Amino acid sequence: MKSNLFMGAALAALTFAAPLHAADTVTPTGLEASTPGLQADGVRVLAPEAIWPQGAPVNPDWPGLIDQPVTEEARDDGESLWNVTVPSYQAFLPDPAKATGAAVIVAPGGGFRLLAIHHEGSRVAQWLADHGIAAFVLKYRLIQTPPGETNEAMRTRVNTTMRPGVGGEPGVADGLEALRLIRARAEEYGIAPDRIGAVGFSAGGHVAGKMALAEEGARPDFTGLIYGFPFGERQPELPPANLPWPEGTPKEPWLRPAPTPAPGRLAPIFMAVAQDDVAVGQGFDAWQAALKDAGYTPETHRYERGGHGFGMKKTGGTQDHWIEEFAWWIEAEGFTKAD
Repeated sequence: MKSNLFMGAALAALTFAAPLHAADTVTPTGLEASTPGLQADGVRVLAPEAIWPQGAPVNPDWPGLIDQPVTEEARDDGESLWNVTVPSYQAFLPDPAKATGAAVIVAPGGGFRLLAIHHEGSRVAQWLADHGIAAFVLKYRLIQTPPGETNEAMRTRVNTTMRPGVGGEPGVADGLEALRLIRARAEEYGIAPDRIGAVGFSAGGHVAGKMALAEEGARPDFTGLIYGFPFGERQPELPPANLPWPEGTPKEPWLRPAPTPAPGRLAPIFMAVAQDDVAVGQGFDAWQAALKDAGYTPETHRYERGGHGFGMKKTGGTQDHWIEEFAWWIEAEGFTKAD
């Protein structure tokens, strides 16, 4: 029960946990997270694509809606986006000479109230594309914020009207639909439809984590959870990773044969967190324990320091290299190799 309650407390904390730093890439214009065109390193940045061209499905009972119109707004020198109501994705495609066929949907964090669109979005996508992995920055729908609302007022509103994780429900739907669209256009993007993963940061980790739990065929082929996980009042039910041991199998782990993967098991998972992350550290531990109990052995990196929200910010710690480790893991899992 303690870990479940913490998952709710973590969501409240995440409403304020969106560390940003001065922009060192392009500033978003309108729907764009980065300027389309050919970059100096051969990466092609395409114009954003609407995820729901006929309009996003709206649940009128979702508590993230407010009773007045809102306008999408870039703040913090273009580093954050607020009041996203028209979800989209933007492709960062590698130089064909470097392309591996693998791809990743990138879900920025921001407590479901904003998107750290560069810090945990376009800079991640640019790095991946420069290393041969196509990337698609997901701009998902957010809790709507009225003009002039303070952080304190927002915290009260979110805590009194939303159960943990509810704020991310539209974002999960946006992510799954983006994945479906990207798979359908895989040949156009130069990627393999069965080698498309998702990586999410903080609240974006909820989006990516819930995508990973979707029904077979709709899930990403691999998932990265960077200081994030599926938030909720209780741990989600996980399909078993392996079939039960046959009768007569030794109880000693060192005498057992390799387990037999179970039908419907989750796709490979990569996880990273700083050990001084007071926002989500305890909930992250509970999520990892739940995976272990279900028989999973996710690749997990627990950095000595880095706090919450390190993203692409470089501070001199080992967490600076999480993205290299993520790319190495994608390669080790076989997703950068043609069938």
